Amino acid sequence: MRPEHFNFSCPVFLPVTAETCENLKAGTTALEALTQAELAAVLVIQNLAQATQADLSCDAAEKILSRLIAWSVDSRSSSATLLSEARRLFDARKLYFGLNAIKELNVRLLLAEEVAARDYLLPDGKWDASYKTRHHRNNDPFSEQMVTPRHRERWLSGAQDKLVRTFRANLDEDLHVQGYAGIGKSHLLGVLLECLRPERTLLLARTPGKLGALRKRLNGAHDKEKQPGSTFLAFARALLGGTRLQPERAPDKGLSKQALAQALNIFGFRDHGALATLEICLKVLERYCQSRDHSLSGNHLPHFKLPLAAVDAQVILEYTSRLWVYLDAHPQWNARTGFEALSMIKRASLAGCVIPARYTHILIDESQDIPPSLLQIIERGRQVLITLGDEYQKASGVTAKRKREIRQTDISYSVRSGRNIERLVNPLIFQHSEKGKVPFEGSRDADIGIEEYPQGFVPPQGCVVLTASRWDSMKWAIELQAAHCAFGYLDKAAQQDLEHFMTTAVGLFKPDFYAPERSAQGVHPFFSDLTDWQQVRDANRFDESFLWVEAQLENDFNMASVSRLSRMPGVAGKRCILVLAQEAGGMEFDQVLLTTELLTNVKFKDAYEFDQRICAVYIAISRAKRQLYVPYDVVQWIDYHGHQKYRESHGY
Repeated sequence: MRPEHFNFSCPVFLPVTAETCENLKAGTTALEALTQAELAAVLVIQNLAQATQADLSCDAAEKILSRLIAWSVDSRSSSATLLSEARRLFDARKLYFGLNAIKELNVRLLLAEEVAARDYLLPDGKWDASYKTRHHRNNDPFSEQMVTPRHRERWLSGAQDKLVRTFRANLDEDLHVQGYAGIGKSHLLGVLLECLRPERTLLLARTPGKLGALRKRLNGAHDKEKQPGSTFLAFARALLGGTRLQPERAPDKGLSKQALAQALNIFGFRDHGALATLEICLKVLERYCQSRDHSLSGNHLPHFKLPLAAVDAQVILEYTSRLWVYLDAHPQWNARTGFEALSMIKRASLAGCVIPARYTHILIDESQDIPPSLLQIIERGRQVLITLGDEYQKASGVTAKRKREIRQTDISYSVRSGRNIERLVNPLIFQHSEKGKVPFEGSRDADIGIEEYPQGFVPPQGCVVLTASRWDSMKWAIELQAAHCAFGYLDKAAQQDLEHFMTTAVGLFKPDFYAPERSAQGVHPFFSDLTDWQQVRDANRFDESFLWVEAQLENDFNMASVSRLSRMPGVAGKRCILVLAQEAGGMEFDQVLLTTELLTNVKFKDAYEFDQRICAVYIAISRAKRQLYVPYDVVQWIDYHGHQKYRESHGY
């Protein structure tokens, strides 16, 4: 069995490069400079632009190519040549649409050295029909066959095969795999699982969605009850309850946030009201639950734009302590914190819980998301811990460090992403100030189209728009509605979060009409440290999307406008989807668009902020399976910021 990213069928290769086609479209390359095979390939691409849906197939494209090349060989003595026909029929517009058409087919273009080698021609100059099979076999990264202990056939790349062999020879050693996006980590995880006894192996994933995706990729049992794995939350509940792993529970509504603040005598501080202060307390608790620390302290306070006085810090910690005690007595309210799994894991860690001795191995995918408090629990036991992750898919915060001595392996060959994605990703990796520098390597046969879109561009149906911030998501929601383009979100929670953000923004901008603190939801956590619009402006003045949204608010964007935005759902599968780039890690989509704000040309505050954006752009670029839309050349954007000084050094 091959990884889910791998296309098992043999593609048809047209003997022309993407660069040649682009130059022909721009008029910078003449037809006279092309070989007969290249001319034939160009005419085939043009033909695809006007072919009917029934005629669109890679086999049909190869037949036309073969006939054109054969005709060019057989007609050398006549006045009509392939060059004269190409001059007569060439149309840059048809070439453009033909290049788009091949993206829907199993058709690829060759690299320059492959075109020059002419290995696709027979000795008599005609097309070699066996070329596609030969080329596919020579470039197939999954050349190593393995039969697992469960008697299943698996195909691995050379690096994966070496890792699995080492793992099987050292089953009692901890292991970490640092693998870039699209290398087939889930496929590799499935192989490692099959080398272990299922009843003694614990598979953990952060969320139900991640676990479901893992189970689907692992091709486990059809009976969900027999499928492996648990979410972090269900695992923590089982440890605390001493019972078997339980399914996720529906959240309990309990007290409203306003009622809870009143019950805990949270009155606020500075200019912050009770609800805003409660949101700050939740941020403090989240940071505490992430950590290995045993008690709350000033180390868990978030960054405040105006430094806290000592008395204010003490007030917040006192309020937070009351909240923690309340959550301990009313665990059903944890579902409303936004970090229920973290809270339960922290309680299990503080309680000294250990993993049951019946497990010998623990496997965790997307290990960059492991909270240190979970590692604390695991490290108490003797189980072997196997983690697979990608440090570049953690845009903010510090990746938890393991205390044990571990064997680490880097796998950099991406099956999902091709050479053109490699060209974009490696400059990002090399520009990051801290993370590893192993070069990313794209697959020869992975074919992801990259297109620069113009200003005012409306994404095609089903495209996922990856944004830089909630301001950016709000801007795109407004623009898509104005363009009558249906859009939606990954799930209901994401929609509710952005709508809450927008209503809070409107309320702060127009406090005479709307009062966010008096609403049922209260203030969105993003604004918990911002009490009026002037503070919002000061905090976001370098965010171009914020400035655009502010202009819309001045132009009568109001609560009714927010309600209208929720009425553009469209048809599932055809609507555009808005997703924050830094939250898209571990996902993949057919079509991806990077917003202009994500690739902003505004100077960054400091190296840390630039590092965060590098990771967000890396995540966004590596999500695409078929088509990537960018506002301009990503490499030039990286070079631009690489030579810029940061805002702080200019006295901003």
